Amino acid sequence: MQTKRTILAAAISLLIGNHAIAASESVQDQTGTDNVADVVQQGDTSSVTQRQNGTANVVFTEQRGVGLTAESDQVGSGNISVTDQSGSNGSVAISQDGQYNLATILQSSVGVGQSAAISQAGISNLAYIEQLDGAGNAATISQNGQRNATEVFQVGRLGKRYTGVQSGDGNTAFIEQSGSASADTEQTGTANVIRLTQDGFPYGAYASISQNGTGNEATLDQRSGGRYSSGDVALVQIGTDNVADVVESGGFSSFSFTQDGIGNVLTAEQGGRSTSVVGRSTGNSNRVDIEQDFDGSSLVIDQNGTANEIDVVQMGYYSSGTIEQMGTENYASLVQTGAWDNVQQYDATIMQNGTGNSAFVTQGP
Repeated sequence: MQTKRTILAAAISLLIGNHAIAASESVQDQTGTDNVADVVQQGDTSSVTQRQNGTANVVFTEQRGVGLTAESDQVGSGNISVTDQSGSNGSVAISQDGQYNLATILQSSVGVGQSAAISQAGISNLAYIEQLDGAGNAATISQNGQRNATEVFQVGRLGKRYTGVQSGDGNTAFIEQSGSASADTEQTGTANVIRLTQDGFPYGAYASISQNGTGNEATLDQRSGGRYSSGDVALVQIGTDNVADVVESGGFSSFSFTQDGIGNVLTAEQGGRSTSVVGRSTGNSNRVDIEQDFDGSSLVIDQNGTANEIDVVQMGYYSSGTIEQMGTENYASLVQTGAWDNVQQYDATIMQNGTGNSAFVTQGP
């Protein structure tokens, strides 16, 4: 079945303001058995293109506003696509190839363009994008495999962008952003989980999370740096059952950490201004715990081996720490503290190589 409609009508003032002409175009092309398509349009220069090929695919699209475009292309069986747009200059593209994939996009905006794209290939993948208030939102979800799920929720106030890729089986990503945030996530493998929450008000935040392997879990909560621009966070996990839990609230701060191996655990909380962490843990069952605050502190960690542990507390101005571990069951503790009225700078370096070594460094008033 193929349907093509072109409608020229007087604008309905209660719905679309001062626009004098509303032009809607809908193209539907279905081939197969028991496919369903539904289109509702209202506004200026709206356009919908739906194509289905296979069995029991379902598409629903509803558009209201100015200059909106929606496309849906489904091939296979039992795929469902739902699109709802309200506002202006929004664009939605959904393409599903396979069986029993579900995609949902809801956009609502009264200003500047939103854009969302979902592409799924495989079986029983789930995707959800919801962008509410306007000003340059953009979200992209691409999934390939089986039983992958991505949930994105972006709220207004200036720009915001998300790009995600998942490939494999049973991977899950939860993304929530509010206020000038930007993110990139990528997962490859089986049963990996990403939880990302960002609020970059007022100047923005950036997060990058990449996981490759099985059963890895990364949680990042990046909060607004107040009147300062939020930081940049990059997390990479490779291997099996690695866990990263990071809270970043610093202004102009940076946090970068890679875990490569099996069962490594990272826990970190960073605040202050212009603070930085650069770290890497390679091996199995290693643990790193970081707490860093105040202004200008920096930390470098290089951990390699099995069952090594590092605890760091830096709570003073412009302190710096470097820790290198190599071997098995080594332990390092670094504590450098200050006070709001004390700008004394502290520097420390710990190097361990072997088995069962312990080191404790404490500096501060």
